[in-house]
Amino acid sequence: MTTIGTVVGISRLLVLVPVTVCATISYVDQQPPRCSDRTPPSQTLAKCQYDDDCMKNAYCWNQETCLCKDNYIAYKNRTHVECLRVAKAIGDSCEEDIQCHVTFAPYSECRQSICQCSDGSHYEEGRCYKSVGLGFSCQTHRNCYIKDSYCVTGFCACTLRYHPNPRNDGCIPSLELGSKCSNDYECVTENSRCVGNCSCKVDHVLSSDGKRCLKVSNSVGEPCQEDSQCQLFQLETECGTSGKCSCIEGYHQRGSICLRDRFLNERCQTHKECITDTYRNSNFTDVMNVDCTNGFCTCATNYIMAEELYDCIRYSDNGATTAAVTWQRLLQGLAPLFFASVSIL
Repeated sequence: MTTIGTVVGISRLLVLVPVTVCATISYVDQQPPRCSDRTPPSQTLAKCQYDDDCMKNAYCWNQETCLCKDNYIAYKNRTHVECLRVAKAIGDSCEEDIQCHVTFAPYSECRQSICQCSDGSHYEEGRCYKSVGLGFSCQTHRNCYIKDSYCVTGFCACTLRYHPNPRNDGCIPSLELGSKCSNDYECVTENSRCVGNCSCKVDHVLSSDGKRCLKVSNSVGEPCQEDSQCQLFQLETECGTSGKCSCIEGYHQRGSICLRDRFLNERCQTHKECITDTYRNSNFTDVMNVDCTNGFCTCATNYIMAEELYDCIRYSDNGATTAAVTWQRLLQGLAPLFFASVSIL
């Protein structure tokens, strides 16, 4: 505290308050920095007091440090430091890669004295992005350079309603059944092909909803989902509840086909047409307990007709008398004659 002169007997005290003075140099086209902003930008080049102390395309910031002017970037090598103009567009002239990196990111370079995207990258929306093909990892949609592809769950894939071509270097429209086409690979439905329009292959049939191609079943007993799979090889079939092709009502299985039911004493052309209560569907075609004799279904050798007349049961030498067997054989022999006479009447 310092005492100074008095006026009319009154002492006055002078209090000294320290004041910080912000000394800056401002240019016409430059906004002066705030006093509180005393930290220089990162592109520090050299110490200075005046602009003339700095290299070309730089100015003296705050009488302390040389900085590159706007739209210039500092480039340092072992021998010198300089400020190079930042490229604004692909094709702009350049000396070093850094001039391109500022605007177009690391996947750019100065090649043949002009800024270009580096090999394996492409230009999109003002930047150079790494080019990523279908099925390879990506970070953004812009990595996926193939038309109609995008980045999903970290991998490039074709967009909705598109799929890869055979070479996996392009996305082509996914054509459904009935759509006009030029090549098989355009048809996306499994087991389809192109015949002017996307259609099912020869050994497949169109599903009832028109969206799938189902494999044709070639014999009774093969797996199926719909009747059409069975009926292509034989009309008298259907897709049963077990998920296999089976004979429709009034028909039975013999081997791989279906034949119309012929009961005992009904007309027949082959033993495979004849059935009984205990012998109906079979994967085999051999004569079992029923045969076709003289054009009529009769019990086979070593079998006799049951009392109910709907089945043939095996007999043995000690299980049936000769008279009983003879009587059964006689009935079987007379039955065709009886039915023949009835048909004439």
